[in-house]
Amino acid sequence: MQNRYFPIFVPSAEKTVVVIGGGNIASRRIRTLMEFDFQVTVAAPWVSDEVKALSEAGKLKWIEKPYEKQVIADAFMVLACTDDRETNRRIGLDAKAAGILVSVCDSRAECTFYFPAIAAGEEVTCGIVGSGKDHHVTRRAAKKVREIIKGKAY
Repeated sequence: MQNRYFPIFVPSAEKTVVVIGGGNIASRRIRTLMEFDFQVTVAAPWVSDEVKALSEAGKLKWIEKPYEKQVIADAFMVLACTDDRETNRRIGLDAKAAGILVSVCDSRAECTFYFPAIAAGEEVTCGIVGSGKDHHVTRRAAKKVREIIKGKAY
């Protein structure tokens, strides 16, 4: 039997999410998180212009240095999105040891949850996760669901 994943939706208000990394993947995930009421902290020596602008506008906190274990201490959820395999692995281990939900961008096996594609409207929020074999299938499914929600055909 194929592994399947059960979606769980949790309130986001006042929950801290720590994103380690500031590149393309981190920026995409931060953009998604900003659609909710999470308190977002980014830890990275550098970040994209988009993330820098969000920090300057006071919409998120940017810790301008490499990953250190204490940055995740009070997190509800952690996203390991660096371009360094060993750092991502260490973040995953540290988060798991602390009982914190963690998504490791370059290793599904090291995740305790999978970051979904989000399709959201005023009345509906959908999370779409694929098997990991073909990201294009998940992307197309999310696009279709977004079209339905925008057209309010639900």
